[in-house]
Amino acid sequence: MKAIEAIKGSLFWKGLEIFQKAVLILSSIFVALIMCAQVLMRYVFKSDLYGMEEIIIIVAFWLYFMGSSYGVFEKSHVRADIIPQFLSEKPRRLLSLAVQATMTALCLLFSWWGIDFVGYSIQEMPRTLIWGIPLAVAQASVLLGYLIMSFYSVVYLAEEFLEVRAFFHDGSTSGTAREGELP
Repeated sequence: MKAIEAIKGSLFWKGLEIFQKAVLILSSIFVALIMCAQVLMRYVFKSDLYGMEEIIIIVAFWLYFMGSSYGVFEKSHVRADIIPQFLSEKPRRLLSLAVQATMTALCLLFSWWGIDFVGYSIQEMPRTLIWGIPLAVAQASVLLGYLIMSFYSVVYLAEEFLEVRAFFHDGSTSGTAREGELP
């Protein structure tokens, strides 16, 4: 457990959180400002910000995947929590471990696919139609987002495993009275 706490207290962990927040804040502001500018240009000045949709989509990709990875960091991502409500403590902990293991496996798989995805995009170098921006710029957000999600998931899986192991280790003696306890 000390290793997990060391990782969570590391400069890398804190820097990753700051990076995600910065991308989220900057991309949110950028999308809002560009959308306002587009409305202003279109309806007030009867003009158009030619090709802004391409840029907004790229920034929205970064916003979405950094938001997803930040949701994993905060453990606030969407999940169904109805089944654990009907389980006792031991099955609930095992289910939680299984869910975390599944999420970790999927994040690692999607990260692997993301490497292929971005690698192919870099090799073929497709570009947007108007501005000629390499699609790898937007697709890199998918890869980086899943790599960050994978990192957090692996750390949380290790943490969950250690907690379940400690629970079952401590729980194995729960049928006998410990020193100073009443039976």
